[in-house]
Amino acid sequence: MNAASSQTNIQEILTTAPPSFSDADAAAIAADHFGIQADTRLLVSERDQNFALRTGDGRRFTLKISNHAELFEVIDFQNQALLHVARTDASIPVPRVIPSLDGQLHGQVTRAGKTHFVRVLSWLEGSVCHDTTASPELAHRMGQLLARLGIAFRGFDHPGSRLPLLWDMKRAASLTELIVHIGEPGLRQMIGQALEKFVSRVKPVLDTLRTQVIHNDMNPGNVLMDKTQADQISGIIDFGDLTRSPLVIDLAVAAAYQLGKGDDPLAGVLPMIAGYHSIEPLQATEMELLTDLIRTRLITSLLIGSYRSRLFPENREYLMISYHSAKNFFVNLNRLPADKALARIREACLAT
Repeated sequence: MNAASSQTNIQEILTTAPPSFSDADAAAIAADHFGIQADTRLLVSERDQNFALRTGDGRRFTLKISNHAELFEVIDFQNQALLHVARTDASIPVPRVIPSLDGQLHGQVTRAGKTHFVRVLSWLEGSVCHDTTASPELAHRMGQLLARLGIAFRGFDHPGSRLPLLWDMKRAASLTELIVHIGEPGLRQMIGQALEKFVSRVKPVLDTLRTQVIHNDMNPGNVLMDKTQADQISGIIDFGDLTRSPLVIDLAVAAAYQLGKGDDPLAGVLPMIAGYHSIEPLQATEMELLTDLIRTRLITSLLIGSYRSRLFPENREYLMISYHSAKNFFVNLNRLPADKALARIREACLAT
């Protein structure tokens, strides 16, 4: 796929509404394609449509209906990645792929002339992490789990890993045109300056870093907590933003959701960085770029959330769910001198 067609696909995914299948449609798809007779419940999602399935005997699954703009290579990439993790480190709690009745990893359905890929994954029990406050101990364990997942992905590749992805931080410069959708002039200016720094100082270095397939979206909503054991992680879900990218970006994405709300923006994230480093030691250049990469992830969230909420006001509540926290994190992190941020990251890593 050339650069022009890549950008066209990104724009199509950005502007295409999620599927709109009903509960009855989802039940029929599960039965017809996967032989699963189940009650359904719609789950929130950004660009796809997901349903929780519960059978009469209590078994649970997740039915995923892709956006019609999604490419087959992306769907197969996600399936193969989950299979790879299951083979490499079965102790990592990720969903398992459930084959269709004809033994395939996906099916297809058509609605209004548009084709959608459909899949079923095993259900992971737990409550989403954003229902709780991440203690330093939990943040540390989240960092360790993310590092283990990265190790499990090492050596895995797939043609879909190089396809364009809306949330691929390497492409953050292409989001500049979305700055106009930020309503606050001061915030627009700060975002513009930070993106200029990313383009001139950060992006040229990315190709020199360790690169592999990464999860790319370990936000609290994608981390499940054990309902019976406090602060114990029971699963990591949503592999829809998988991509091949510098390894440290995986940590930067996760860290962007753990920043402190007060005057000390790094307070909440240092335990996660330390936990990650204890399993997968960060290299010197990765430490140096980490703060800028966290900042860039926050910018990505702000720009995409603002733009898509205007396109799809009916889904605004979900699309803007992290906007205000991302804005506060970004502003506070922007005030922190780069040398002080790096010194604290190094200190956290040395303490492991």
